[in-house]
Amino acid sequence: MVNNGNDPTPGNITEEKESELEEFIDYAKIIMGALGHKLFEPLTDKPKAAITVESPEEELLLFMKRKSRKSGQVIEASCKQTNEGFVVLQGSRIETINSDSIPPGIKERRQKAKIDENGILQENILFRSPSYAAAFVIGGHVNGLVEWKTKDGVSLKEIENSEEN
Repeated sequence: MVNNGNDPTPGNITEEKESELEEFIDYAKIIMGALGHKLFEPLTDKPKAAITVESPEEELLLFMKRKSRKSGQVIEASCKQTNEGFVVLQGSRIETINSDSIPPGIKERRQKAKIDENGILQENILFRSPSYAAAFVIGGHVNGLVEWKTKDGVSLKEIENSEEN
């Protein structure tokens, strides 16, 4: 294994495009793992940290809070990472206005979801990835690895990066 000590510049990439690329990477990891290739698995047998969950008591609870530019409302949602994916929890306040860039599948899920007139989610909804869960809450493209944070303010991306080191 060769480690590259140089960090490439991130370039000029929009948050929307970064979210799409993160999704592509997530799917590539899932497909390669399902095919039996250990391409993205670490070579050492380090025990997994809090991001891998074994029982409901150990599920990772994540939060998102931001003021919406579209509606002026404060969007405040909670999400639980489970073995099945990411569950946006009932009682979360979500954006009621869709952006033009919302993925079609997320738009459809938002239309079918039980959401009251104040934007309060009335049911738990499961998503395959943190970005899809965040897009559901925000009503447009967003990078879930950056937006979802623990109660201590640590992003999902920081948790994943700390596990790799």
